[in-house]
Amino acid sequence: MTQNRKDKALKMNPDAAKVLDDIPFAEPPASGSWITDYAWVSGLAGALTVVVCAIFYKWTGVLDNGVHFMGLTLTHTQEDSLLLAVVIVAVSMLLTEGIRLLLRDPKNFFQPNPELKAGRYLGFLRECVVNWLLYLGLLSLVVLFFRTAGEYGYANQHPFYHAWFRLLDLAFTVYLWAGFPYVLITRALKHDPVSDRRDFSSLMGRMLRLVVSLVPGLASLRPRLNEVDKKAARALLVKLFFTPLMTVYFLDQFPHLVNNVGYVAGALRESIANGSYTHASFNNDLINISFALIFSIDVGLAWCGYVVSSRWVNNQTITAEPSVLGWAVCLFCYPPFNTVPGLYYSSPSEKIVFQLQNETLVSVLIVLSALSSFIYMSATLWFGVRFSNVTNRGIIRKGPFAFVRHPAYASKNFLWWCMIFPYLVFNAPRMGWEIALLQILGLMLITWIYYLRAITEERHLSADPYYRAYCQQVKYRFIPGVI
Repeated sequence: MTQNRKDKALKMNPDAAKVLDDIPFAEPPASGSWITDYAWVSGLAGALTVVVCAIFYKWTGVLDNGVHFMGLTLTHTQEDSLLLAVVIVAVSMLLTEGIRLLLRDPKNFFQPNPELKAGRYLGFLRECVVNWLLYLGLLSLVVLFFRTAGEYGYANQHPFYHAWFRLLDLAFTVYLWAGFPYVLITRALKHDPVSDRRDFSSLMGRMLRLVVSLVPGLASLRPRLNEVDKKAARALLVKLFFTPLMTVYFLDQFPHLVNNVGYVAGALRESIANGSYTHASFNNDLINISFALIFSIDVGLAWCGYVVSSRWVNNQTITAEPSVLGWAVCLFCYPPFNTVPGLYYSSPSEKIVFQLQNETLVSVLIVLSALSSFIYMSATLWFGVRFSNVTNRGIIRKGPFAFVRHPAYASKNFLWWCMIFPYLVFNAPRMGWEIALLQILGLMLITWIYYLRAITEERHLSADPYYRAYCQQVKYRFIPGVI
């Protein structure tokens, strides 16, 4: 079926999406704003919530005493308290985005289910029960996978992913009791056949039918898996890979931010007042405080994007990267796959800059790196609840994306070169030119990997008319006016 025929079929009958091989892309409006133009509002809400939570956690001693509210003890352990913080950030973002979309189009925000309009309550209830059970089954399979996959170390209680398993247990319990009311309300008030077809429950149902069809005599139940199913499967893989990482990353970064709140309010003020504060202290504080703040916000916002896909905030995955190369160059940037290109580790960490002797030069490099990190974080912020790697969940064209197509990749690479390259140049005679050149080669390899990420990402997104329109507006990939 051609794209025009798909568009016409979907326009005449939204339920036609259920039988199409693929769901047509929407066309961008000729003028006016896109729905994603103010997605940053939810990102800003999440960023502010991260900061407020850090202040509150330090002020009340949450990391030591747990979270207490109105006489109730909500958390007993530091791990649960940190998980609660990232959940609070996500709730703040979701509520903000939901309200924004409601105010943007109040007439069409709610779409009552036609089954209820027609009085077919039993059919509607059966649909909701099936959807809830399919999701419950999918979540059970997810829990089973992570408990048996050796990389995550559930059997020997590996500490790195311990928080992720705790989150899985909590999520399963919450969905077991609250999942059905959510499905009931969502299906009643947000009817959308396209979202139904993209739903993971739809994929789970078709996969279940596929398994059942293997039983002799039941071959007629075998579904014909099409492009919509493939896209949903890839979107699910994105969540399964990145959500554990974002969970443990947040639990690693956020305590540093909480402690820095206390340091800024106490020891820092005292050392400045008594004259013991030095230039070296300033450099050390600048990198620790700025990086803890920026990356706590970045990971907190990303966590919400990876975990939640809901029609209430219009952030379901439209497509996910279809090529092996696109997946490979992305996965090479994250554990455990970043051990594959060995040269990735031939470059030292960013804090190697402290080995330079000139404190003023160190200050300049740290300031430039902090600004680069801020741009990197702002790219995540502008996505709001739509952030995710190797997926299309709506095209962003404002904020840093109004200047270059890949602000996060450009700023991240600038940070590495800014922090590491000067050290290698100044210290090459001492460490040996062979080692210095090898480490520079490692930096070049990282940059090349991110270049490939940008290229494969553009190839993937170019199927979307919104992205093609965006590329007409923003010509440069990494540096405005240059490249």
